Amino acid sequence: MKIERFHPAQLRPGQIRTLASVVSMTLIASVIAGCGGGGGGDSPSPAAGAAASTSSGTTSSSSSGTGASGSTSQMCTTTLAASQGNAAATNTSTSTSSGNSTGTPTSSAPSTLSPFDAPVDHLIVKLAPATSASSANGARVMAAAVPNSTRISNLIGRVLTQWNSQRSQARIMAASSGNDGSLPSFDNVQLERTMSDGSAVVSLGKRVAATDAATLAQSFAADSDVAYAEPDRRLFASDLAPVTPSDPMYSQQWNDFNTAIGVNMPAAWALTTGASNLVTAVIDTGYRPHADIAGNLVAGYDFISDVNTGNNGHGRSADATDPGDWVTQSELSDTSSPFYNCASAPSNSSWHGTQVAGLIGATANNGTGIAGANWFGKIQPVRALGKCGGTTSDIADAMRWAAGISVPGVPDNATPAKVINLSLGGNGPCGSTFQSAINDVIARGVTVVVAAGNDGLANAQDRPANCTGVVAVGATDNTGKRAWYSNFSSEITLSAPGSNILSTSNTGTTSPGSDTYQLNSGTSLAAPQVAGVVSLMLTRNPNLTPAQISQKLAATARPSQIAATTASSCTAMAPGAGLMDAGAAVASATN
Repeated sequence: MKIERFHPAQLRPGQIRTLASVVSMTLIASVIAGCGGGGGGDSPSPAAGAAASTSSGTTSSSSSGTGASGSTSQMCTTTLAASQGNAAATNTSTSTSSGNSTGTPTSSAPSTLSPFDAPVDHLIVKLAPATSASSANGARVMAAAVPNSTRISNLIGRVLTQWNSQRSQARIMAASSGNDGSLPSFDNVQLERTMSDGSAVVSLGKRVAATDAATLAQSFAADSDVAYAEPDRRLFASDLAPVTPSDPMYSQQWNDFNTAIGVNMPAAWALTTGASNLVTAVIDTGYRPHADIAGNLVAGYDFISDVNTGNNGHGRSADATDPGDWVTQSELSDTSSPFYNCASAPSNSSWHGTQVAGLIGATANNGTGIAGANWFGKIQPVRALGKCGGTTSDIADAMRWAAGISVPGVPDNATPAKVINLSLGGNGPCGSTFQSAINDVIARGVTVVVAAGNDGLANAQDRPANCTGVVAVGATDNTGKRAWYSNFSSEITLSAPGSNILSTSNTGTTSPGSDTYQLNSGTSLAAPQVAGVVSLMLTRNPNLTPAQISQKLAATARPSQIAATTASSCTAMAPGAGLMDAGAAVASATN
């Protein structure tokens, strides 16, 4: 199994991508045809998304005012489910769902992001429960007497013996066929640390291609002493290129106050503006002590294990501040660099965690900046993303810690969260590591809100948004349509505005500068708006379960502002149940 990096769910420079060849335009055409129309004239385009007005959000949709009919919604659900089945088997690599675009795409069709698999240097291995075994004289000997560290060491020996045998066979076959079919050698595979659920993070001793790491993970998983083994993949943040705001701050928060294409926050605030005992964890790049969020912060933690990724000179620690996550071209091109080929293009520091935190809990009525969804709720910055994203194992540990579950080697969380926001993603199935962590935190009554991803695809291949039990959030633009970049699979719960969203940020292009505010786009910006509303719902009714919250969010969402007869309405309508209505959702908390 490999460690795969995950990135924030925002688009970054140079990462506007084309569909992988296996997800062809033929598939997209079949989706559009199945939605009741061809041509895609009303499908959201990159140009439309980038040009969205942000001064008031009053731009009207040419087809607004008519909700999608039940039959159209049913047909779309069926069509999307079918398209997922066609694409899922082939679209399983890690995607960089973050990427700041360096320019406005000019294609008239929705641009998409192709998967990008960074090299891998770790695996996650979960041992099977210890069982008894027969000794030579027939007596039963409990395997539990063998320490897990010894079991892992023995496991590594068995797997590598088999691997080396396969390498020899591969070399023979390659020689006879004239093709290079060789497998990499592994000479320094060892246990590095134990995760919060007892899983082992196994170092490979070097970086290898993602496909080779996946093959090795399969070899581990095939051993009878293993419950599962999977790549410790990287995930990435998810938003689009920022532009400089010039209008007064609140007037640019169209996503909050516009009752047609925004989320109707004033109606929610009429019921509650939040409470200081409600903590929302932001698992992201950390935070900057921006004046507009500093008063609502509680102590967090830095869960980045790798010193290079952390970019702050230490591994895990109580310092969750964001030192910057910039990556240079030389770092990506130098084969000796720890960031060699970890992303498709260089990028400036994103200050992604600070932006997400501002949307959830920026201080209101303080005479400056913006207003977050929960004016008085607390934000817990939990750092798991750094240079070139973050790993599955670090994110899973961060999730459990945020929910109040003990993590080996880390002090317990004194202020556990009731809501976790994950504005990050990577391409591929959910995987056992993520699903196990999500199950554990949901069992603690914690609601997990996840950005759906910016691939523009009708399949459920962005994790952890495709995991069971999460609130998966798509994005709309300032016309009420699906934002061109937003994924729109049937697994998405609902949508929130994601294009040209204003939030707290920093002026630094590499190291931290000074406080500022920044417009950005992506499902990364949609998810925290939902997380903020979830925290308001829990303020009104702290007994709500994660399942009840998800159901109420979907039930109160407004239908897409797309006419039922609109061509390609499936791909243009707001993903999921529709656009979040904050007022209706918060009101439903006590029903």
